[in-house]
Amino acid sequence: MRSSKKTLGALAVAVASTLALASCGGGVVGGSSDNGGGDETFSWRLVTHQIPGTPRYQETVVPFVEYIEEESDGRLSVEVFGANDLFPTDETFDAVANGTVDAAAIYAGFWSGRDEVFNLQPGVPGDPITDYDDVLVRNEAIKPILEEAYNDYGITFLGAFDYAPLEILMSTVEINSVEDFSGLNIRAAGSAASFYNALGASVVTVSAPEIYTALQLGTVDAAEYNDFLVNGEMGLDEVTDYVIEPAIHVGGNSDKDLIVNPDSWNALPEDLQAIVEDARDHVMEISGGSYAEANKEAREEWIAEGAETIELPESEVQEMRDIAAEWLLGVQDSSEYAKRYVETYAEVLHNLGYEEYARTLGYSS
Repeated sequence: MRSSKKTLGALAVAVASTLALASCGGGVVGGSSDNGGGDETFSWRLVTHQIPGTPRYQETVVPFVEYIEEESDGRLSVEVFGANDLFPTDETFDAVANGTVDAAAIYAGFWSGRDEVFNLQPGVPGDPITDYDDVLVRNEAIKPILEEAYNDYGITFLGAFDYAPLEILMSTVEINSVEDFSGLNIRAAGSAASFYNALGASVVTVSAPEIYTALQLGTVDAAEYNDFLVNGEMGLDEVTDYVIEPAIHVGGNSDKDLIVNPDSWNALPEDLQAIVEDARDHVMEISGGSYAEANKEAREEWIAEGAETIELPESEVQEMRDIAAEWLLGVQDSSEYAKRYVETYAEVLHNLGYEEYARTLGYSS
């Protein structure tokens, strides 16, 4: 393992960023007041699982907030809290539903125990869909299912928040085959966690701020988290020897969903609701454009600095895809929403030209 450098600078940026954003909030959750000009003003609190100061926070959450406040002329202000700032990240679901916070830009896999459809939303193991435009097609097809599922729990789903380049599997040990996963301790969440279990690994629950130490101390042998850009900013390249490719453990989709408390959402006038939705689309464009390019450059930096990429043989990749398909077919029996998700996903695969894989998942035209 390569020698570790201190990452206190990144932590300082995180604290400064959080304080700066907090100053933007109006201090009233879903509240309103007269601004002297006859227009109501609203103050929201939003949480995210991302760490302030890292690229996926600075290049998605921050532009979202800035866009809303600029386009609304300050009528809607948003105070943001990063990973575990207000409460443990996995409590976000209930916090949005009961109005403790107004909104979240959050990874749906944290509440997969509610319904397996939330386990599928961030990405599907074995997924061949990675192209940005294709991801948008899939997101649009899946959105009505997620709207209904979230509504059952008293939450309004506003769609995918941003595009996520493939999460990477970082390892301190060599992984060259499916067999090598057996017995490994891997940090993962959501559908990826289920998939690694199916491969024979043991999944360890580790929050984002703890991944560095877990890899450094050997608590985990490998970790799946964000892309090269975010992980590099977190210093994870310092405690990683290998990156396992291709990244079929979880496909590219949305790193975060935008979910809101229904009362907070319905309290907004239509023009402010439209601004929130426009801000979401603005962030999606950023993440699919300049952010994606920056991630490609970050990958080259990892390699230049000594990280070794291990390209899995095609036979092993196919075996992993077969295991993923078997797992996915099993998941669809867990709930009506999961079943609809798998059926819709298979249809999308067919329409995008992945016909053989669509048939593997039961699609027939």
